[in-house]
Amino acid sequence: MAAEKDELYEPEAPITMKESASLHPNNLSVWSENGTIHYAVASKGLLNIVIGKSGGTMQRSMEGKQCSHARPLIQAKYVHLSGTLYLVLCTFQGIQIYSAVDQRQILFHPLMTDSVKPGEEQSEVFAQGVCGVFNDMIAVGLSSGRILIFKKDGGTFIKADTLQASFAGHSNPICDIRQSNKKLFTSDDNGCILVWRHQGDTWDLTKTFEGAGSPCSTLCVYEDYVIGGFGSGHIRIFDHVEGLLAGEITAHARWINAIDVTASGIMISVSEDSLLHLWDLNKMTHYHSICIPNVQLCGVNFIPATEDFAVTGYDMRDILVFRKKP
Repeated sequence: MAAEKDELYEPEAPITMKESASLHPNNLSVWSENGTIHYAVASKGLLNIVIGKSGGTMQRSMEGKQCSHARPLIQAKYVHLSGTLYLVLCTFQGIQIYSAVDQRQILFHPLMTDSVKPGEEQSEVFAQGVCGVFNDMIAVGLSSGRILIFKKDGGTFIKADTLQASFAGHSNPICDIRQSNKKLFTSDDNGCILVWRHQGDTWDLTKTFEGAGSPCSTLCVYEDYVIGGFGSGHIRIFDHVEGLLAGEITAHARWINAIDVTASGIMISVSEDSLLHLWDLNKMTHYHSICIPNVQLCGVNFIPATEDFAVTGYDMRDILVFRKKP
């Protein structure tokens, strides 16, 4: 699908994947290094991988372990730790960590024992929400409300910790996870956002922003602000230092599936209403929109270190890339 002409951004030729994107929040992961751009998009039980270089693109696909149309791959995310690029897959069966270079599986962590609280019966469980933490850990969210921390240990990973406060942690499925400095930010299916601080070998819960029933499906962090995109179409901006709501935007008419922010404070949001909005967080203003007609948008990422961005949409085989005009 070709994007419409735009006065601020130049659409490139679409990158066509082998399979179309599933309708999952945050269904696009992008990593850029040394002129090579890596894209990962979930499609039912498969993962589309596109590696773009100056000479063209290379297509790959891989199956999530024990994934299928009925039990699909939920999310895939690139995580860069200590000079090594990993690919983390979230599924109903477990958490899978691969080397992004050769697709060699490094870890498969089944969810049965971790996703069921004491005294509860086994139920449908899944992993969702992935984030690299510092230079040697990966955080992954679960449908039980827990967050697992995997620590790099030589050529593999070990489960290092489980975040869940006994009375004030998440009691709903995790939606997204972000990290900034020594803080971890987590959101859930009820719209709750928690802030955790790493102290020595422990994680302390420092702030709680209560939800109102609408899932906080996506997060980003800019300076002292943690920003959430909600199923209600709202964007809420919280000061995670003072513990205050700094702003609220009625941003979209439908579910917000992904947001991202640059180091300079330019934020992007996409929704199932077919609209892509750009915001300046320094001025707290909206300054541009792009419509991708008749597409429920499900993923967006800025290309690292630029204001260029890539977008995906449900049942669309194209990754749309927009370059900012000089």
